[in-house]
Amino acid sequence: MLLVGWLAFLAVGVGGSHAAVSQTIYAYFDVDGGLQFRYADSSNVGSTIPPGTYTIILNNNGADDLGNDHIFHIFGPGVDFKAANVDTQATFTATFQAGATYTIQDDLDPKDIHQSILATSAPPPSSGTSTTKTTPTSGSTKPTSSDIVGSQVVPFRGSLDAIVYAGGKLSLTRFGKVVSSLKTGRYTFSVDDESKAAGFVVQALHKKPVTVTTGTFKGNQDVTLTLKPGRWFFYSKAAKKTQFFVIS
Repeated sequence: MLLVGWLAFLAVGVGGSHAAVSQTIYAYFDVDGGLQFRYADSSNVGSTIPPGTYTIILNNNGADDLGNDHIFHIFGPGVDFKAANVDTQATFTATFQAGATYTIQDDLDPKDIHQSILATSAPPPSSGTSTTKTTPTSGSTKPTSSDIVGSQVVPFRGSLDAIVYAGGKLSLTRFGKVVSSLKTGRYTFSVDDESKAAGFVVQALHKKPVTVTTGTFKGNQDVTLTLKPGRWFFYSKAAKKTQFFVIS
């Protein structure tokens, strides 16, 4: 089960610091148990964040797909919040002080699952640029298109988490929720392909399909596609079509 935690914040200017990418940040443990800490456009907060006061909304929903539980904990100068249990949902405020370093970790596995963040005036990651990244383990392939319906003016709306399980089953989620409808825009399909026989294909109704990963591919691939209003599907050779809708 994909575990998703949500953090929303109001950035407060300190000195000449840059504004944060967004007023919303999402934190969660992904399907493999990895700690994620992301802005609203799904870009990573990374190792720096603008100083300021943040409202943190935590949604910690139990075990990941490996069956491991996680305890969210964030601490540093003036900040120390630890989730009460593995499925805590809580809202709290925290002020990140300029020049201070903060740690976010899984208290059940702090050695392997942790992240350090420095509150600094350095610019945060850009929210307007998307990249294509491939880290295959075998049989690498390139998608047939990087823009299904060809528009450069629609907004970039973030990432969709796609999984091709070893047995061929597929899933597509956004912020931990199964995708059923999306707004028009550009999305990065982050595909974790664990199968050597299935693959992952995206298609608009009556349009040419886009193969993100083939049946021989195994590994991770990120592809940014433009989705316009209509009926859409994702599928593979081993899984039937699952539909979702894109609305204006």
